[in-house]
Amino acid sequence: MPMNLLNPVYHAHAFQPGSRIDIDRVLPASLDDEDIEEWIEKFCEPPRFIERISPVSTLLGNELVRGKNWTDMMLRAYRVFLRVYHGISIYIRQALVDRFGEHGLLPFMSFDMEPCLMERMIELDYEESENTYGTLMELVRSGVLSPAATVPFHVLLPMLDSEFDKRLCLRIAMTLYWKMLREYHDFIVQVHDERAFVMPFMLPEYAYANDVGRLLVEEFMRLAEEEELDEPHLVLLLDNQQAVDRDLDVLMKSWNMLQLDGKRVPVSLVFRDRAFSEWMIYSRPSVKKLIDRTIAKVDSDLNAAGINYCWAHFENIEDLTFDAKSLMNFEQKVIKLAQLSYLGIAPDVYVRRKLLKIFRRISHEPQLVELRDGSSGNDWHSRPNLGRWEGVLDSNAPIQLVDESRPYVRRTRTGKAHETGPQCWKIAFNRAIRTCARAVKGDPETLTGGALEVLAGICGAKDRNHARENIFDFLTNYLYIHWREYFIQHDLSEADIQLRDMVDETLLRGVRKRLKDEDYLIAGVAAQAYYFALDAMRSHATHWENLDQRAAYQNVVMITLALCNMMYVYHWRKKPAEARRLFDLMRDELFHFESAYERYQLADYGVTEEEWQDALKSQVEDSTLNLVARAARRTAVRHLKHLGYKKEFTRDDELLTPNTGHLWTAEIENLNYKWENKLYCGLREE
Repeated sequence: MPMNLLNPVYHAHAFQPGSRIDIDRVLPASLDDEDIEEWIEKFCEPPRFIERISPVSTLLGNELVRGKNWTDMMLRAYRVFLRVYHGISIYIRQALVDRFGEHGLLPFMSFDMEPCLMERMIELDYEESENTYGTLMELVRSGVLSPAATVPFHVLLPMLDSEFDKRLCLRIAMTLYWKMLREYHDFIVQVHDERAFVMPFMLPEYAYANDVGRLLVEEFMRLAEEEELDEPHLVLLLDNQQAVDRDLDVLMKSWNMLQLDGKRVPVSLVFRDRAFSEWMIYSRPSVKKLIDRTIAKVDSDLNAAGINYCWAHFENIEDLTFDAKSLMNFEQKVIKLAQLSYLGIAPDVYVRRKLLKIFRRISHEPQLVELRDGSSGNDWHSRPNLGRWEGVLDSNAPIQLVDESRPYVRRTRTGKAHETGPQCWKIAFNRAIRTCARAVKGDPETLTGGALEVLAGICGAKDRNHARENIFDFLTNYLYIHWREYFIQHDLSEADIQLRDMVDETLLRGVRKRLKDEDYLIAGVAAQAYYFALDAMRSHATHWENLDQRAAYQNVVMITLALCNMMYVYHWRKKPAEARRLFDLMRDELFHFESAYERYQLADYGVTEEEWQDALKSQVEDSTLNLVARAARRTAVRHLKHLGYKKEFTRDDELLTPNTGHLWTAEIENLNYKWENKLYCGLREE
């Protein structure tokens, strides 16, 4: 047994704000003269999005990585990351046998990757005859990396309106990551004979609420029962500030389990030390300092007692581009620590071995820990809540007050401009997106309005609960279409993923009904609208200080596309009044976003009109419109002008620029990112 029983625990989270500016198709105004079968086939394919061109490069060691935009660059950077991860495994493989007495590889790190990002990775592989995703899966199957599940669309579950949506997102996550986790678990069983099924789960931004915890446990245990798993156990990856009143040293070094509603549930908690992680990422420490600060966590008493303990560090995968040396420093740190008998492992390895008593336990283990309700790990307030994304000081307070301004510096043609950074725009932005999303989706309790009412009509079940269950299962199974290329990389084929079969097997389950061809198409368009409405809730949009940036632009594009989908459905159903109602909502909430100050009574939050106008101002040269209006108008005019709404738009709307301001604090101040255009995100359109 090695003398050093401290296990550094590593996790990497993919955190990619998007670059979408539109979708690559326009729906037909009428189905009368259309080949509906051809359209049904199109809706058996995942959506393909058009992305902004904004060239950027970064340096990884001596390797320059370029992309047509941030997303493209990072996907290419992943190829370098995976090569380095493979190199780490070569070095530590022998150490695992010689120093630690292992039978084979143990993953030195876990990772989670949102499904849209994996789909985009596979698309790029197709375009360039690469095999990045195949390489990633080989690292999983061979035990180099441990996969973790996460919430689709990078949604903060506590910010969703209904239990229906929260459960839907969790069901999608459990279904989507199951195959990847199963393949990894097979390796653990075959090589190490450790049969407890442990699923790591990463909540975006570490956003947690007790109702989310209950749903997560329910959905995981449902999966465990369905798949007949041995010793099913969930692991939540969280921030130390989310634990209720615990000594940091004891919390970090102990095996912790969740206490929910006064009871212990089959959920372990692995916490990062936020101060430690942020120092590791942003202070540009040398390899020696990285190792020294890790070794400083050694506990001689626990070593003497033969107790295995850990100290966890989580970071975004993209942080490895923060500095030209970051990736190489990470590689050397993991290897040198292994050489010094400090075995870096994934969170699930640590928890599984505590469960199976392979790792010796401290007398108080498992330590029961309560979590702060409505908390997060990336909040910038002293008491972490969801205020950063809601635009308020404390999202849990009975009286909501606008958050403090967050100053930042942006680039202009005349030099650097110091902006005050009012956060009031987030209050209105979230209200507008949610209002539009509710209209798109409908009411899950009554199944009235939006996509849910349309799907309930197609289902035709007389019992509302029966209809709701069928709709829920259909929306869950729609993930096979929305991320089809991901599933094709595993064990499904295109022939296995058919919209007609999906509707018949889920939406019509227990119902004797024959559908028209157009019903199948409408079901697919409505389901896609529902997914787009969820996609419009990505946390990236309100993560940073300024409104005029690409992540917020993408969320507006997605909610506009969701509204457009439903407007087409209503026109096909000969319900133009319902379509007009959605258009009026789009106009009021998005085209005229500037009126939200009065509409949402922002003065009651402590917002002045001057702050509101400052927050809205355009940061691009080609338009004075605020970002929400630009994104919504530009997207809507392309999709609605031939649907009878031509008079509602102008020629200027068609020519609106997709350019935005940058994520100034994250991407411009960092010298390792070389943007072709530092003044705004995009290219000047002549």
